[in-house]
Formats: sequence, structure tokens, C-alpha cells
Amino acid sequence: MSQSRALERSIPSIIITATCLHLAVGLAVLVLWKVTGKLSLITAFFNYPGALFLVGGSAAEVALSWHCWRQFEAGEPLGKAWLWITGAAACHLAGSVMGQIFGANSYLNPLVYIDPVSLRSVMEIARKTGPLIGGPLEMALLARGLWYVLGVYRRSGLFSRLTRADWLLMLGLAAYTIREAWQVVAALQSGKVADAFEMIGWTSDPLLILLLAQAICIRRSVLSMGWGLIARCWGAFAAAVALTALGDIGLWANWSGYLPWPWNSITWYVWFVAAAGYVLGPAYQVEAFRQARHIVTPCLRRAA
Repeated sequence: MSQSRALERSIPSIIITATCLHLAVGLAVLVLWKVTGKLSLITAFFNYPGALFLVGGSAAEVALSWHCWRQFEAGEPLGKAWLWITGAAACHLAGSVMGQIFGANSYLNPLVYIDPVSLRSVMEIARKTGPLIGGPLEMALLARGLWYVLGVYRRSGLFSRLTRADWLLMLGLAAYTIREAWQVVAALQSGKVADAFEMIGWTSDPLLILLLAQAICIRRSVLSMGWGLIARCWGAFAAAVALTALGDIGLWANWSGYLPWPWNSITWYVWFVAAAGYVLGPAYQVEAFRQARHIVTPCLRRAA
């Protein structure tokens, strides 16, 4: 393998390998749980390795997105895009920390050692605010960033429309959103009282539809230049958004009784793959910068 090829695959390969290993361990724990019946095994996996994977992935997403933003000059449209994407990644990290650390009754939660008396109340607040910060707020910032990217490709003449398969995927997600909205309306008519956290959370599904359309359009546009690192970057974002929607559908199917216990446990692993997709997006962009420097620097030295 050439040095440039090894350089191209380094960061994404690490992410993909780490994700595969994590999933392998998780599935092994799932099998052990089914065989032994010990619920503590699966609980420990999601409370510790699972939580650390999600939080660590979100931290890597912030660092890589920040690096991408720093590569552009001030005022460049793609620089603005990556600034918004970095903000979305920061919200993803904050939501992960709130949900996986402060919202969990585990030894990773520092309040277990510092203030165990207020642990339960803090966990309740974290479980409500985490999904909003790492949900609608993150999605809104990401949508703004992708809007800048779409503008760049539209002005360059590379903008590509959605295909029939893309529209089918979008319609499927829209049908799920309408179905869920119908259930919410029925619950409200039956006397359910929704707080502000729930009402803000209702914006997640429409935002997912918007994000999926944006990411797919960007990916289609860059595919005209070949299946390179940039196409993989936006392809990873599209896959991450689609997997997030799939994870939401799994939760809805669980709550609605369509996916009974213990089969619903399979859907829990979707979130790990979705998290990896969000990290792979900026990782491929970073590799594109590194590869460009690897090619350009020797040329400049020879010219000098």
C-alpha cells in the first residue's frame, strides 16, 4: 500500500475499526444476556462501554469538525458551514454528556461521589435537557451548516436533485412522522398534558426529514466528481441522519408495542452506528485536507 493510500484511510479506518469492535463486544454481551438471563450484563455494557463510546465519539466529532473549520479562510461559505457543523457537534457532545453521564445512575456520574442526595433530581433534569440539546438544537445547527454547503454546490453548477430511491426514503420517514404526530394528537385529546420539553422534542422528526434531504442532495452533487473523500464525508452524514431516524422509529415501535421485549434490544445498537457516522463525516474531510497537503507540499518544494 502506498504512503498516500495509507494516509487516506488512517482516521476513518480507526473510527470504523473501533465501531466494529464495540459492536462485536456489544453483540457478544447481548448473546450472554439471552443465554444466562442476567440483565446486569447488558445494563453494565450500556452504562459503561456504551456511554463512553457515545461520549468519546461526540468529543472526536467536535475536534474533527473544529479542525475542518480552521482550514478555511474567514468569510468562506464552506468555512461558515463547518462553523455551524462544529456548533452542532458541540450540542451533540453536550447532549451525550447529559444523557449518558449525568442522566445515568452509574459510577461515571460524578454526583455519585460528590452529592448523592441530589443525584435523582439532577438525573431527571439531565434526561430531559440532554435529548433537546443533542436533538432539535443540534439538528437545527446542522441544518444551517448543510444549507451553506448546498448553496456552494448550487452556485458551482454541481447541484443534483434527489432520485426516485431518495424520494421513497424521504416519503417513508414522512409517513412515520405523520403517524407519530397522529398518535400525539390522539394522546392530547385523551387528556395527556405535555410539558415544554416534550413539545420542543416534537420538532425532531421534521428536522430529520430536512437534514436527510440536505445530506442526500449534497452527496448526489459531489458524486459527480467521483467516489472520493468529500463524497464519503457527506455520505457519512446522510447515513448518520438516516440511522438516527431508524433509531427513533425503533423507540416509537417499542413504546407503541410493535416491537416487544426482548427483540427491541437490537435497535439499541443503531445509535452506536449513527454516532460513528457523525464522526466519519468530518473525519473524511480532515483526511481530504491531509491528502491535499501530502500532494501539494512536495510539489511546492520541487518548485522552490
